[in-house]
Amino acid sequence: MMPTDKLAAVLWEADRHLDILTEALAEWSVSPAITWQALESDRARVRIVDQLLFRFIKLQDTVGERLIPATLASLREPLEDWPMRDRLNRLEKLGYLDVDNWLAWREVRNRLAHEYPDQPEVRFAALMAAIDAAKALAALYRNWRARLETSP
Repeated sequence: MMPTDKLAAVLWEADRHLDILTEALAEWSVSPAITWQALESDRARVRIVDQLLFRFIKLQDTVGERLIPATLASLREPLEDWPMRDRLNRLEKLGYLDVDNWLAWREVRNRLAHEYPDQPEVRFAALMAAIDAAKALAALYRNWRARLETSP
């Protein structure tokens, strides 16, 4: 598959995740929970949060595992032997992302993987951080995609 074909396939996938993530963020903003207990007592909000978190993770995976290498390949960067940190640094230098933000979003994702049943305030804080990260990741992807559309 040619780099442009790979890039088109990745953009199609990321667009799907972005669309649903955007819908979930909009639904959340209409009626956000203010505590973990309020969230847990409302099944509709739980479903919105589940979709929001799932699409945040899927968009992050798509960007990290497929869009980063596809973008570098389309720019004819010799990425095959580069570790992920070098790829991130190169894309930061090219203006596609901020490495510190990317690493912070990965940390948010890692926090989501841990359950704290006896600490609802910790769980709620992780959720709120994930929602903020999801908004930022969505903005990053929109800018990235727009930039790819305007580059030769």
